[in-house]
Amino acid sequence: MSEYSSLYINIEITEEKLNQFFLDKPVSQLLDDDWQRWWDSRKMYGKQSLEQLPAYSTATNRNVFDELLQDRDFGAKEFYDSASQEWIFIAVFFSENYNEILPMLSLLKSLASYQESTQRGVAFVYDFCWGHHEVMAYLEFADQKALLKEYITPGEIASVIIEEADRRIEQAVADFNNQFKD
Repeated sequence: MSEYSSLYINIEITEEKLNQFFLDKPVSQLLDDDWQRWWDSRKMYGKQSLEQLPAYSTATNRNVFDELLQDRDFGAKEFYDSASQEWIFIAVFFSENYNEILPMLSLLKSLASYQESTQRGVAFVYDFCWGHHEVMAYLEFADQKALLKEYITPGEIASVIIEEADRRIEQAVADFNNQFKD
């Protein structure tokens, strides 16, 4: 990939558990079959074997998201709806390569353990701005686990999910453009 892909996170989680997650430190995930299947399904230039999963080196998980929110080059937005217990995080210009997204995927996989067993969600990295041709990664949250799906194109994602992601990212882009108008 040579163009930045967007990050979209939409999960059900209580505010208390989300805040607990934010206070904890990023930890690396163990390399397992889920990771390996996903990595093997990716096409990339100069692909190397996946031997370890990096973690962010920040003091807390909150720091990771705050850095994205504070650097306007990412075009990041965050929302929490107390009524639906839904957390949404968007970074319009998140990453352009697979190695860069590994720490975020690892962080998000750890987030699943903070959910209740009935709570669901998704997180994915895709080329929203560049034609909807590629999904770099797709996580499905269920039963306090986040599993990687081998989706390659946005067409493989349920239409209601991709339409909601597109709508929210379009709004984030509009907000971003309005914020920095001369």
